[in-house]
Amino acid sequence: MPHLRSLRLTSVKLSDEFYSTMASEASKSKIQTLSMKDVSMMTPRRLHSILLLPHLQSFTLTDIERVDMDDGETLTRQTSSVEELSVDGKDVISLWNLGLHTSCPRVKKLELNYQDEENVSSGIVTIACSPFHHLTHLHVEGDLSASTLNDPVSFCDAVKTSCPQLTKLSLTCIALNNEKAAEIIQLMKTHPHLTSIE
Repeated sequence: MPHLRSLRLTSVKLSDEFYSTMASEASKSKIQTLSMKDVSMMTPRRLHSILLLPHLQSFTLTDIERVDMDDGETLTRQTSSVEELSVDGKDVISLWNLGLHTSCPRVKKLELNYQDEENVSSGIVTIACSPFHHLTHLHVEGDLSASTLNDPVSFCDAVKTSCPQLTKLSLTCIALNNEKAAEIIQLMKTHPHLTSIE
């Protein structure tokens, strides 16, 4: 399918052959949006194959069963065209250890996803956002209003420190009472570029 622009893969077990074929055919690809959810395993080599797609602008990688570091591949010399990236908060450290953040220096929108009853960690926000110097939109996505944000002060400090160019902050399906929501709005008023909170 030489004209395919968008590809969504959900709950599929993909073999190494799939990724090697993707890598060998990457130069012909027109794919701009790739969503991979409920992935059985991710390795540096597999991630490398994905990031070879020359027109990839939006990349979602969530619900990974396992991240395996040890396949001898490195991403350090690779730069992708990805501008929108969506990952699970719990996978940030392992995916960054694979080199995903250094391979996507152009990211402008970052989405961090949290599952039921997970708390949004200011430490993860800092680790996730700090590498992206062009980041203008941070979207924190919870699960059916059951994800929590227990410490608004630390969260806002993390956002202000690690996202200096941010213009938009989105919080979706995060359990916030009126007091916490008002506190976040008040704390974020000192951010120099932020114009929208939703």
